[in-house]
Amino acid sequence: MKTLLTLCLFSAMCLGCERGSFNLNNPDVEEFVMQLKNGTYQCYEWTEEGERLWAIMPAFSKKDVPELISLSEDTELITPCDHFPVNPMSSMYPFRIVNGEECIMLGEYLLWCAEAVIEGRDFASLNPVLRRTDSSGDQRLEAAEIMVVRKIYQEWWNEQGQQAEPARLPLTGTVYSWR
Repeated sequence: MKTLLTLCLFSAMCLGCERGSFNLNNPDVEEFVMQLKNGTYQCYEWTEEGERLWAIMPAFSKKDVPELISLSEDTELITPCDHFPVNPMSSMYPFRIVNGEECIMLGEYLLWCAEAVIEGRDFASLNPVLRRTDSSGDQRLEAAEIMVVRKIYQEWWNEQGQQAEPARLPLTGTVYSWR
């Protein structure tokens, strides 16, 4: 029974993508990033009537974390960003508005993906948005500060990332958190 359920879930997840376009269960991080950048990521959840709901997050694993962190040095703002997998439970759009266009900063987004894997969850938070906890307001971080956070993640991975039960999460004890 358990095998049948697993097979059904796997089949349902595969139906969300265009045939042969991307393996959700064994994702290639570089391919995922390229698809985000060129707008071709096409793995969606669909209604019974065939309407597109939201993009499905690939099943990244611990082995993918170093590459996610490495590729997060890219702070390109990507638009349109309706093909990015985000937490469907969030009622807030995670987009930045730049020159009147909605966009997502790739580096920030990839760190959010890494954090979710580290925490063993589908999503690290409701939104892929970093913020400072020591300031008032809800100001988004700029690229230079996201690179500071990226360095925190790199150092954390080098010190604790290989441990089965790390003593702390990467942003613990810092002024940064995920919204």
